[in-house]
Amino acid sequence: MKIVVPLDLSEVATKAIEPAADIARGIGDELLLVTVSGHRIRTDLRELADAENTGVPELIDQYLTSTAAELSDVDVDYRVIPGDTAAGTLVDFTDAADDIRMIVMATHGRTGVERWRLGNVTEKVVRHATVPVMVIPTRTKVSAELSGG
Repeated sequence: MKIVVPLDLSEVATKAIEPAADIARGIGDELLLVTVSGHRIRTDLRELADAENTGVPELIDQYLTSTAAELSDVDVDYRVIPGDTAAGTLVDFTDAADDIRMIVMATHGRTGVERWRLGNVTEKVVRHATVPVMVIPTRTKVSAELSGG
């Protein structure tokens, strides 16, 4: 079985890797790092690829290769999934596979208007996935916000 970790090349998304790897180690599953890539690619990825004199597909492949290499004590694979919407593509991918145990992903912790304006991939995946989804919070000041401070 596989534990899917969606990565968008952001530092926040990587926060899900270690908890997912811990689960995979504990139950003997494979970790599958995935990135959705399609025609509607984020501008920052194009800019980063241009700055590094490479294409976006090569940039994504280099990122996934190096991230997978850092996880030497767990079975890990990676895949680029073609698609234009991250949430829909991820849900379709996991629905079509019969060997996906769960999805582990980070949340950017956006709320209110910001969440609505930017969309919320994590929320959409949680609502529509047919496999369990573990969400790793990335907010660092949650306790202060909960206490009114």
